[in-house]
Amino acid sequence: MIQIKPLIIAHRGASFDRPENSFAAFKLAYDQGAEGIETDVHLSKDNVPVLIHDHTVNRVTSQKGLIKQFTFKELKQLDIGSWFDPIYHTERIMSLVDFLQWAEPSQLMINLELKTNKVNYPEVEAIVYQSVEELKMLDRVVFSSFNHLSLEKLSQLNPNTYRALLAKRHSSRLIKLSQQLNLTGIHLKQRAINLITTKKYHQFNQYVGAYTVNQPNDLRRCLRAKCDMIITDRPGLTIEKKELFLNQKDDKF
Repeated sequence: MIQIKPLIIAHRGASFDRPENSFAAFKLAYDQGAEGIETDVHLSKDNVPVLIHDHTVNRVTSQKGLIKQFTFKELKQLDIGSWFDPIYHTERIMSLVDFLQWAEPSQLMINLELKTNKVNYPEVEAIVYQSVEELKMLDRVVFSSFNHLSLEKLSQLNPNTYRALLAKRHSSRLIKLSQQLNLTGIHLKQRAINLITTKKYHQFNQYVGAYTVNQPNDLRRCLRAKCDMIITDRPGLTIEKKELFLNQKDDKF
């Protein structure tokens, strides 16, 4: 099992306080002390891995269209910050390589979610894997996806990759699938997690990540359930509350 304690992973960066998946959000997460960053990967028209959550640009830019309909050069022209607050009008879509090069000198763990459950991106797994391998960051990257086929392809590329399946709820079928795929871990919606659930995965040497944990009461419940990874939009607050819970063992939050 990948060696992680209750790591605090910034979901799309510090996305409660900055535009999601922007450099501003990534930088703030790092400054706040997050131990890792989760981000989402799509492919541009010219097969450049880019960091944006949706399969379209509609929600976070003033344009409309599928990510795969734009070249990377075209995507780089789009403002992804003004929807959040006009002061972030200079924020732009980052390429995966630019993000990894920024993160490489740090000790940040990186969770790359491959967004292959709605749009087909031929060879995205190989392209993303190659980008990570070339920067020698495979030991710090967890590949995750709702699409188990993407995780299977990554295993074929390198069975030693860290891979986690995303799911909204726990089930016996999910445990069986996680074993078949020889996954490193499972990322579950936080309300689906309890101590019984985490014990089931731990006995197969798999870690359990909880998403998206933004409220102190939910964090307390996930920590009591022995989650190994907390994925949150609010890394600063979550770190503060985690320490309070783990060190004082009381009900102050």
